[in-house]
Amino acid sequence: MELLTTHMEERLAARVRLLAERHQLSHAIILTGHRDLPAAARYLAAAMECTGDHPPCGTCPPCRKVLSGIHPDVMVVEDLEHKMISVDVLRQVRSDAYILPNEGLRKVYIFPDCALLDAKAQNVLLKVVEEGPPHAAFLFCASNSAVLLQTLRSRCVEWNLGDESEALSSADGGQAEALCALLDRRDTMGLAAFFTALETGKVKREELQELLEHAWELTAQSLLAASGCGGRNFCPHLSRQQLSAAADLLKEFSGQLRFNLGVGHVTGALAVLLGDLARQQDPVYH
Repeated sequence: MELLTTHMEERLAARVRLLAERHQLSHAIILTGHRDLPAAARYLAAAMECTGDHPPCGTCPPCRKVLSGIHPDVMVVEDLEHKMISVDVLRQVRSDAYILPNEGLRKVYIFPDCALLDAKAQNVLLKVVEEGPPHAAFLFCASNSAVLLQTLRSRCVEWNLGDESEALSSADGGQAEALCALLDRRDTMGLAAFFTALETGKVKREELQELLEHAWELTAQSLLAASGCGGRNFCPHLSRQQLSAAADLLKEFSGQLRFNLGVGHVTGALAVLLGDLARQQDPVYH
């Protein structure tokens, strides 16, 4: 079963596999953009249930069940009897979340269209999303996260998958590749000039966040390739430790931009920190 479009696969797979292997997948994720978000959510659910070496492997029994839509612990939350998802359905989800999984590692609830959740229904979910049992996971699909209450969004991690027509070679994707190339060449002056140009060009906070997310995805994919998991390595001259360090920095600062951290602070800090990483001859970077 083909789960993802070709445009989605490279970026999303790198992100999911890296976090799954590190056991860092959030229990509550909002998937946004104009792609096949339910398919992306099912891919995430497969990673959460996978028992293979590189989740989601796609071949272990849990993965095959999730991909076929028959895993008993992966539930799509719908309400076929009402236009909007009723509070009663959400209360059932809330109660069910506290019951141990039937056979899987987690209980995963996929919400394929969050536009069908009104404010009252979302409020039913707040406590279980924030303080629910460790085996419960919630995957929310919304073309725009604004349809969700801020109180619910604050309890989740948001992944913007962009537009269906977007490819990794788009403008910000090209900049991300350029950033990786500078890092791979250990070009500290080039890195400083790269971030200075972004700041003097008055890059918007959202644009910088998207650029750093793309660069993180490229370094994450490179780390998987360097670990023998296949795919393209955009930084072949960096060690796995250096790739991991670069990925961590890019992820940290892209996340901080979500909380209105200033563009100048981010560009300045990354110019220094990535420059320091590029100077490291010892593959271990602290």
